[in-house]
Amino acid sequence: MYSDELIEHPELQPLMKKFKKKFPKIDLESNMVNLGWWGYQGMGLDVDAVKVILNKCLNENKYFKVWSMRPSKDDLMERPLDWWEGKIAYYKYKG
Repeated sequence: MYSDELIEHPELQPLMKKFKKKFPKIDLESNMVNLGWWGYQGMGLDVDAVKVILNKCLNENKYFKVWSMRPSKDDLMERPLDWWEGKIAYYKYKG
């Protein structure tokens, strides 16, 4: 799913509001962009997968970031030029 569709999806809006209220210092939109597709990059997750991520954050008092994974030198020759892979990392909120 595309990033803008994820951010505007009605099923995610209540979870996003709770996230913003619980973690006011975290920029949720910039992290949500990487969960969906934007151009040739992004993880391309669907609504159900994003619900799992947001619920985990709310239940465990953690926030998430999506890190861009860089290919190793050996993989670089095998991967297409537009290759992109992300990894979700969770962090304890200390706000």
